[in-house]
Amino acid sequence: MKYRETHSIFRWRRAASAVGFIAWSAAMILVGSLSTEIGFSRLQAATAGSLVRLDNDRLAGNNLGEYSPYDPEAGDLMARGHEFFYSEDGNFGLGVWESKPGETTYNDLGYDELMYVLDGAIVMTDEDGNVEKIGPGEGLVLPTGFSGTLAVPEGGVRKIWATYMGGKKK
Repeated sequence: MKYRETHSIFRWRRAASAVGFIAWSAAMILVGSLSTEIGFSRLQAATAGSLVRLDNDRLAGNNLGEYSPYDPEAGDLMARGHEFFYSEDGNFGLGVWESKPGETTYNDLGYDELMYVLDGAIVMTDEDGNVEKIGPGEGLVLPTGFSGTLAVPEGGVRKIWATYMGGKKK
């Protein structure tokens, strides 16, 4: 008799756990679909060992959120984007970013950033006045400590970015 009671309680708890998990998952999906962030859509860090897909829809400029001021104290860019991934420690991030024409200033950049232009162009000018125009299929790396300007000419820009805020890989 004791076995049947224990087995029945175990089955009931398993069923309740499954229903609870499904309800929680549905609630999280609902909350995620209802909450919209102005300017950037976000994705939480992937679990260890899982792949993160850079989907064509977002890379093509769809579902990136509304344009909003990008660092208004440093310039006049109106931008939007999607953060595909951040490492658990927050030192590495990857996303897609799109901006309308404008300009922003960097003063002693606090991280390394890779930029790969998908569409449009950016014009980088360092503090010594050296100018580089980067177009589709081209990229550049802004090293920690960079000072200068990023200008987005007519037509705007869409780029993949990757940032690294840690030290050298050992």
